[in-house]
Amino acid sequence: MQESLLDILIVGLLVLVFAVIQRRRSMPRIRYWTLGWIFVLLHFTAQIAVQDVAWQSVLGVSALLLAGCSFLIASSDAIHDPGEAMIAASLLGVPPIAYLCLTVYGVSTVPVLVAVALVGQLCMIYVSLRYWGADRGIVRGNMVIALLIMLWIVYEIRAGQAILGVYGTLTEIFAINAWFYWRDFRRASAGVLTAVLGLLAWALVFPAALVVAAWWPHLHVSSELWNIPKYFVEFGMILTLLEEEIQAANRTSEDYRVLFENNPSPMWIYDLETLRFLRVNDAAQHVYGYSEEEFRQMTLMDIRPQEEVPRMLEDVGLEREEMVFSGPWTHVYKDGRQSKVEVAAHTIHFNGRMARFCLVVNVTEREELHQQLLYQAHHDLLTGLPNRLLLKDRMQQTLTRASRQDRRVAFVCIDLDRFKQINDNYGHLVGDQCLKLVAERLRRRLRGEDTIARSGGEEFVAVLGELKSRQDAYRVAEDLLYVFHEPFLVEGYRLELPASIGVALYPDDGTDASDLWRNADIAMYRSKKSGGNRFTFVSDEISSAAAEANDLELMMRTALKEGGFEVYYQPQYLEDGTLCGMEALLRLHHPRSGMILPDRFIPVAEDSGLIMPIGNWVLEEVARQFMAWSQAGLPQVRIAVNVSPLQFMHSDFLGHVQRVLARSGMPAELLELEVTETTVMRNIEEIARQMRELAALGVHFSVDDFGTGYSSLRHLHQLPIKTLKVDRSFVERITETNGTYSIVQAILSLAHSLGMQVVAEGVERKDQFEVLKALQCDVFQGYLFSYPLEAGAIPPLLETQTAGIR
Repeated sequence: MQESLLDILIVGLLVLVFAVIQRRRSMPRIRYWTLGWIFVLLHFTAQIAVQDVAWQSVLGVSALLLAGCSFLIASSDAIHDPGEAMIAASLLGVPPIAYLCLTVYGVSTVPVLVAVALVGQLCMIYVSLRYWGADRGIVRGNMVIALLIMLWIVYEIRAGQAILGVYGTLTEIFAINAWFYWRDFRRASAGVLTAVLGLLAWALVFPAALVVAAWWPHLHVSSELWNIPKYFVEFGMILTLLEEEIQAANRTSEDYRVLFENNPSPMWIYDLETLRFLRVNDAAQHVYGYSEEEFRQMTLMDIRPQEEVPRMLEDVGLEREEMVFSGPWTHVYKDGRQSKVEVAAHTIHFNGRMARFCLVVNVTEREELHQQLLYQAHHDLLTGLPNRLLLKDRMQQTLTRASRQDRRVAFVCIDLDRFKQINDNYGHLVGDQCLKLVAERLRRRLRGEDTIARSGGEEFVAVLGELKSRQDAYRVAEDLLYVFHEPFLVEGYRLELPASIGVALYPDDGTDASDLWRNADIAMYRSKKSGGNRFTFVSDEISSAAAEANDLELMMRTALKEGGFEVYYQPQYLEDGTLCGMEALLRLHHPRSGMILPDRFIPVAEDSGLIMPIGNWVLEEVARQFMAWSQAGLPQVRIAVNVSPLQFMHSDFLGHVQRVLARSGMPAELLELEVTETTVMRNIEEIARQMRELAALGVHFSVDDFGTGYSSLRHLHQLPIKTLKVDRSFVERITETNGTYSIVQAILSLAHSLGMQVVAEGVERKDQFEVLKALQCDVFQGYLFSYPLEAGAIPPLLETQTAGIR
């Protein structure tokens, strides 16, 4: 009894050890080993807990059989599939347990017992084929063992001791386990040899017990002696697992050593407390020029420039549980050279102390490329001056300093007056050289704390900080203008290149960088309009104009969001008074001034970039309103929409018009796009391409304010233009002596000869109408016929289709 309790205690503790190992490593082999030892524990428990001898035999021996089956499954392919493991356990365990039950409960019929035993051995052979079929040696060996065990069982049955045949099955299972255990590990280690010898001894216990009982019947052998092989097996398995852990650790350690020593990148380990190098690899020694002994006498600060030490100490204090890149850092080599590096580091325990493992990656070339790209992104490639992006940053910094120090700042816009003629006459190479010389002269003229930038084309901007008074700004402006008095010598040419300069002062002319820049730009254009080669300071008038432009820009942005724009329509009539078309005219509602006309807000929209969304909205609104009138059953007439040059030059203008027509359903032939002569001539090839593609859809084109620009009739003839609109300035003086009669007559004659229709704008008096009618003008538009009307006033006109002349 006490011996069984001791066995239960020992096996129970060892099962607990296996369970802990299984939880830590979670391997299928350990799982089935643990299950096997649980069955061994049940074997010992049955000897104490079950009093009935028959039941005790059935439960105890069955537990041993299942323990052996679990060990076998741990060495089979069924280990990874619970379903296959259950099949294997059933095939190996059910027949011998059935045989055991028959013999324990007195069944002695020889054919029955032999049949059950034979089924058990056939199942053993089938399991060998199913799970070890690829290894012919195992299959043949198991067949031989099965044959021998079958002979043993038959012998015991014929001898009237059928129950002893169960010993044969136990011997078979544990002998095969010993064979498989060696096959799985194949090393003569203490753990493997202990487990293999223990399994062999366990297999031999059963025939040995029969021999002792037969030859020395009066000899009493303690059950503890028979249980010794079990403990050998259990301790051998635990030792095997420990050996596996040690081998894995050694392999990992060797892998790390090889990786550390042979890595082409510098690697080291340093003490977190002293920052002293504890270990370095060959690459670190080669790259940095120090030997391993020299490294061990150094700290991390010895390879860093002094200015980086505070940041380095801050970085060292950070926890690094995982490998994290930091940097870029500057490292100093033994020969004094420096390089930019990034360091991947994490905290480890090394020789009993807290240390940091580091991998160093040289990023010098990448950083140089980054700096180069950064320079190119912030500087003009031709002159090397700051570009607009860097200029804005410098402007903001200068304003911030001036605000703190109560100083003035001058924003100076410089535009070269006759640069286009130099490009046209001498070529772009000479022009580029001129820009380089201008940049150099300006750079030399200014102080180190000032900024001179090229803002685009032939325009430069200077930011002059720490000025004490307005007089300082005057003197600087004079100096800058003097830069251009001396001719520029380029490629043997002596070139005069005057400039127009505009100056805005902080805080007098504005406190915001964008406002100051805009005011200086306005002042510069005042210089240019005054003949150039001079400088102009921002006046109250200019500041007022800039403020009004800012108000208008803000108002237009709000109007786009909240519906502050409205489209009016001015009818167009034939000679007999028939309504034949309309022109869409945009209006802006001002909260104080009321309705604002386009001539005030369109220039601001073009300068601010709002012209694109505003133009798109007008086109969409006209198409929507047209379809609303059409769906109401009203007659359809062509509607003309003014298109800004910037709008027409946009790459997506063609696509936008197509999308608007497609979404609204408005017929393309009833949409007329009005362009100015300037628009047509700005980029004739691109304009012609877009116009032809839209004309192919049916869109009509007209040239607005004809006669005020510089268009060529030859070019107009090449474009799909259907209508010319005579500017109101010509119509206004058509009846005057020495007026514009002959000009209008020439326009009408030329237009009709080119097959174009003519619309007279600004017809306000009946005598003008009569003269135009006599000249065979086609269409008339003006206050004489109708003022521009709200959309709601148009349906009555469309219903009547005619209007009298007032």
